[in-house]
Amino acid sequence: SCSSIFNSIFLPNKCKQCELMNLTTGEILFSNQGCGGNNTKLEEEAQLKAYELSRGGSGLCDLEVRCEEWTKEKNAEE
Repeated sequence: SCSSIFNSIFLPNKCKQCELMNLTTGEILFSNQGCGGNNTKLEEEAQLKAYELSRGGSGLCDLEVRCEEWTKEKNAEE
């Protein structure tokens, strides 16, 4: 998609992690993360997973998607 290409070129160090948490138990049911072009649609994927779990019997009100963003230093891998 266009946003993935844009992030790959102009925001390669922009990272994001999204988790789906059961608020009753504190359990992380799903987690995904990525940087640059791989950080697009992470929140939507976690929301979709919450919907899928709610159809399987989990209460949607007990589920919450939490996302965190950060910028990775350019020389962090060196």
